[in-house]
Amino acid sequence: MKKTLKYKRCRYIKSSASLFAFNMRTRFLLLFILSFSHSFIFSQTRIRDIYAEAPDSIFPLLTKNNRLDQIDFRENNMQAVVKNRFDTPSELLVLTDRYLKLQLSERCLIEMRLLGDNTLDSLSDTNLRFCMVQTYNAPAPDSRIRFFDAQWRELPQTIERPSVDDFLSEDVDIDVRLALEALPLIKASLSENDDTITFELQTSELTHEQRKKVEGKVQEIRNHL
Repeated sequence: MKKTLKYKRCRYIKSSASLFAFNMRTRFLLLFILSFSHSFIFSQTRIRDIYAEAPDSIFPLLTKNNRLDQIDFRENNMQAVVKNRFDTPSELLVLTDRYLKLQLSERCLIEMRLLGDNTLDSLSDTNLRFCMVQTYNAPAPDSRIRFFDAQWRELPQTIERPSVDDFLSEDVDIDVRLALEALPLIKASLSENDDTITFELQTSELTHEQRKKVEGKVQEIRNHL
């Protein structure tokens, strides 16, 4: 009887030790997975990181502290307005993982979008690239499109702006076409949701009579970046 009890006690101890070892291995594996997931998530490069590290030559009106303040305000659901070097307001209007929109000044709007499926790359990865659109209103808007890597080295990549004829329907008068071709003002806008860019031909420089002639005859053009 004593031998039977001793045997059962040994089996119980062995089972408990095995269960304890199993639980420890399970906890260790779970902690490893959580740690890896944490590192994976926080290693993602976001457009905020690129904006924060921009050289002063790109945003001469804003200091790095200005940009960091804007990011902090926006991520805390606050109005992201700072006073720039000219003591006028600059506002970060939109900030997502891949896209931002910045009202740099009353006449300058800037958009940036991280391109492709490379948000997991580090800032040192030369394969990471983004597009920046600078739109100036003087007073009609006209845009400049540039591409950079994560180190803010400008890339030779370009996207061809559509011609005036690409926007107009075939029945637009020749005098209106010539007037638009003489000063082709084209606004470009990046999408917040995907890697596309939209072009809009500006007609505000036309006379009132000429604008009436092109009503309903000017289309937007959307291209993939």
